[in-house]
Amino acid sequence: MLFRRRLESSLQGIDLISPDWTRAHLEQDSQRVFDVCEGCRRCFNLCPSFTTLLDRIDEYESDVSQLNATDYEQVEKACYYCKLCYNHCPYTPPHAYGIDFPRLMAAWKKQRAREQGMSWRDRLFANTDLIGTLGSMTAPLTNRALATPWVRTLLEKITGLHRDRHVLPFAKEHFPAWWRKHGPSLQPRSLRHKVVLFPGCLVNYQATEIGKATVRVLAKNGAEVVVPEGQHCCGMPSFSLGDTDTMAQTATRHVQLFLPYLEQGYDLVVPTPSCSLMLKREYPYLKPTPDMTTLAERTFDICEYLMRLHKAGALALDFTQTGQRIAYQVPCHLRDQNIGFKSKELMELTGAHVELIERCSGHDGSWGATVEFFDLSMTIAKKAVRPIADCEPDLVASDCPLAALQLDQAGARPSTHRPATLHPIQIIHDAYQLPS
Repeated sequence: MLFRRRLESSLQGIDLISPDWTRAHLEQDSQRVFDVCEGCRRCFNLCPSFTTLLDRIDEYESDVSQLNATDYEQVEKACYYCKLCYNHCPYTPPHAYGIDFPRLMAAWKKQRAREQGMSWRDRLFANTDLIGTLGSMTAPLTNRALATPWVRTLLEKITGLHRDRHVLPFAKEHFPAWWRKHGPSLQPRSLRHKVVLFPGCLVNYQATEIGKATVRVLAKNGAEVVVPEGQHCCGMPSFSLGDTDTMAQTATRHVQLFLPYLEQGYDLVVPTPSCSLMLKREYPYLKPTPDMTTLAERTFDICEYLMRLHKAGALALDFTQTGQRIAYQVPCHLRDQNIGFKSKELMELTGAHVELIERCSGHDGSWGATVEFFDLSMTIAKKAVRPIADCEPDLVASDCPLAALQLDQAGARPSTHRPATLHPIQIIHDAYQLPS
């Protein structure tokens, strides 16, 4: 009866981008959602946010009205926007309950920013374009410093970056520079497809080999590739700050940049799942316009795009058949796109035996890098490493460079005899025997 009264009297979900809701509205809708979660408990072991929430509800003997400000903040801070609960939940829209737990947590992050402001550390960690640019300009020095224990200890005290957190090294030649130098010569003679590429920050400045492999594989399959100047971070790090204004501005800039290409028949291809999720799902929510819908509909994860070519009979299949055993961790932000397991299917075309690992890596950008949550993130990662070890793979793969880094740090790469975790496109690149 308590749940029914709350359901009938409360808002049916907080609109994250509306300026009209208040903390009272947020608490009211949270109690509505938490009442459902308390009765369902399907997500009880899915992430730390639900563990925290359900433990607190149990302490209050299932009376969610007793939750206080500290409780709400603890639940919100434990959420790292993996979005696994959204697909796991039976009450998401268009269900009458209209539950979107990840966006509810994003609303709480926004509320916390309103009340407490944004720390300089959070602003710094979210400014990935600046970090990437400076890191690449000073790559040898920066990479050496980040591998020096006393420097990491100092950085931990100053920035809150955990001293033991492995970080991706910065590339001396970032991807945009490589593209300007080598891109024109890699265009295929016979153009059958047209692709506009959104590399994303990690590929631009750190995991550059993923971008290079993406371009070469697309060229191998007759795709003209363009990489427009003026791209920025997709905006995903701003979710950690509840900074919807910055996200909306980023969405607007990118639709203005990419729409002319889409109108000419190009498809937008993205090699990193968090970025493709933003373009497909979050941009149309932040800026619900016809142009944004077009952008979302024409955006594809790189392996999703290649499997579309395969379905059309247009994918080159002259792979070197190695018969490798691959443990493939599917990133959370790729699962949320509901496209199936295209990376697994693509790698299997090479003759590989692919074991699917549906476990979160627990990194989530800056969340797992901070002193507050590093240990917890590694605990989550070890749950993914156990099934990887069980299948005794030759290679480990993940579409997310940060997930790959996290898995290796947690033990997915037990010794130097096995290479570091690779992006599936790198495995496809090697199966084509394309030059580095």
